Amino acid sequence: MRRAERLFQIVQVIGASQWTTAQALAERLQVSERTIYRDVDHLSASGVPLYSQAGKGYALLEGYQLPPLMFSVEEWQALLTGLSMAQGWAGQRQAEALRAVQEKLAMAVPSHLRALASPVSAPALPERRMLGALLDPLQRAIRERSKVRVHYRDVQEQFSKRVIWPLGLYFWGHCWTLVGWCELRKAFRHFRVDRIVILQTLSDRYPHLPGHTLADYEAAMDARCTDPQSTVEEKTPS
Repeated sequence: MRRAERLFQIVQVIGASQWTTAQALAERLQVSERTIYRDVDHLSASGVPLYSQAGKGYALLEGYQLPPLMFSVEEWQALLTGLSMAQGWAGQRQAEALRAVQEKLAMAVPSHLRALASPVSAPALPERRMLGALLDPLQRAIRERSKVRVHYRDVQEQFSKRVIWPLGLYFWGHCWTLVGWCELRKAFRHFRVDRIVILQTLSDRYPHLPGHTLADYEAAMDARCTDPQSTVEEKTPS
C-alpha cells in the first residue's frame, strides 16, 4: 500500500470511530506502530485535526471531513458504469482492486451521489471468470517483465507452443488480445487470450531491447495505418 493511500485510510478509520489506537491501525493496515506514529505526525503537520489521549489513542476533531470529490450526476454515473464494466471483464485480482476503488470513491463523494446506483450492470459470466484466471497472471508477467510459455489454439484449431515476451493487453469489446514479442517468429504477435489453452509464467525475465517494446509495436502499427506499403510483421489471430 502506498503512503498516500495509507494516510487516507488512517483518516477514514479514525473518523469512523470515537477512539482508535496505534496498535489497531497498525494491525488493520499491516504496518508497524512506528510507521503509524510517523504517519499521524505527518497528517497533523498537514493540518488534519487529530488529537491523542493516553490509554485511548487517536481521535478526529468532531465535524471534520475530507473535502468531498465533486462530480456531476452524469460524471458519477459514468464513473460507476466504467467501473462496473471493467469489473465484469477484468481478472479476479483487478476486479477486487476496482471494487476497492469504488468503495473509496463512494466514501469521498457527497451523500446525494453516494445514494445513486450505476445505470449499467456487467455481471461476470462464467466464461469471463475463466478468462480472468488468465488475465491476472498475464498482467503480473507484463508488470514484472517475465517471459511466458503458451499452448495456443488458433482459428483453424491448430495448436502451437510459443515463448512470448508479454507487452500489453488490449480489450476489443468482445475479447482480449495479448501483444508480445514471439521468440519463435522473432516478431510481434497477437494472441487471443480466450484461445490460450495453457499458460506458464517462466522465471526468465526479458530484456528491454530497442525494437521489442510496446512503444515500438504501437509506433509500427501507426506506421502501418498511415503507410499501406509498410511491411510491419505481425499477425492478428481471429
